Amino acid sequence: MSTTIQVNDDTMIFLKKLRLQYEASSYDALLQILVKKDLKPKKSLWGAGGKMTMKEILSDLRDKHDRY
Repeated sequence: MSTTIQVNDDTMIFLKKLRLQYEASSYDALLQILVKKDLKPKKSLWGAGGKMTMKEILSDLRDKHDRY
């Protein structure tokens, strides 16, 4: 099944550039690539603190003068 969609000229220029960039065989293939890319799970930031202990992470959250 084939469907026609309307886009303005700026969007068409952008789609042409993306089609070349992703080396897509058609605009349909380009849209599938972009949708799959968006649906792909994002890299988690879990563990971004490295091997720091909770005490090390929380130690500098408050200013020194704020402690009692």
